[in-house]
Amino acid sequence: TEMAGQQWVIAADGGHLANTKLSKTMRHASQPLMKFREHTRVEPGFGKNASDSLDFDKLSNIQTQGGKITELQDIPESKGLIRKGTIIMDEWGNSVPYTSKLEALSEFDPENIVHKWLMNDMAKVMDKAVADELKTEDVIYIPTGATSQTWDTDGTASTASVGNFNLFHLKEIVDAMMVGNYGGTAGRPVPTLPDGNFLAFLSVKAARGLFDDPDYQEAAKFAYPRQLFAGEMEEIVYNTRIIVSNNTEALSNGVGGSSALGEAIFIGDDAIMEGVAIKEELRAKLPVKFGRDKGLAWYALLGFKRIWDLGTDGESHIVRVTSS
Repeated sequence: TEMAGQQWVIAADGGHLANTKLSKTMRHASQPLMKFREHTRVEPGFGKNASDSLDFDKLSNIQTQGGKITELQDIPESKGLIRKGTIIMDEWGNSVPYTSKLEALSEFDPENIVHKWLMNDMAKVMDKAVADELKTEDVIYIPTGATSQTWDTDGTASTASVGNFNLFHLKEIVDAMMVGNYGGTAGRPVPTLPDGNFLAFLSVKAARGLFDDPDYQEAAKFAYPRQLFAGEMEEIVYNTRIIVSNNTEALSNGVGGSSALGEAIFIGDDAIMEGVAIKEELRAKLPVKFGRDKGLAWYALLGFKRIWDLGTDGESHIVRVTSS
């Protein structure tokens, strides 16, 4: 028979003798790594009160190359072309409102929580915005096999990849950028970054394809065996600095046939610019309803722009790795 008296399991018999405790540790949702924004080039001398757009000039090489001439021959004449690009400033932002009652009764300050939410949101939005602008690039590399590929230079991937990225594909892309030739479509050599290397943003799946490549592992055994054992990738691979991004909104972990391919983006120097009228900032909501409605927002007035275009400028500083 059940014992009469006080017990914990029934609130009226004892459960009401204690209140549920609230942990003092706030646990925020995990965030992806932000890898793209830091590699933009901010346009100097541009800010507020300078319209919503900024034009920039792109200078071609001289059209006719010079050479040896004879004593009485006139020095040949040539010219270069000046093309114009434009970067547009857009407004960006997000906000979280809250009430003064919530602030007054909560054990935790809502402002601190909202501040963290907004900072995370702002970083992810900007990171994806840079990746999206890079992915407007017309030059596309599609792995069609372990040692085969297709190039597209019209901005549309025409072929489905059936395999993942590997060391062969990395070397093919780097070689193409070095000479400025993309599957027969000629451009100009892509300049490396100031450290003398190109930069490759790899999705997690693309990085795994490279790491699992036996040719890569064989080289890594001698170059950096300790990192290979720990599952780490060498920073420089075939004149390319590797950056792994786990932001799947920026780079997909599965495209092509059977979602076999992880996306990647290769860039050289002067690939993307950033124009800033108002840099990202947090703003407090103006008092309304006698201070009962509160809130925080992040706001920015800025834009990103891919600089070079193979079709109009004869050169490109970006290569996308993707699939139809």
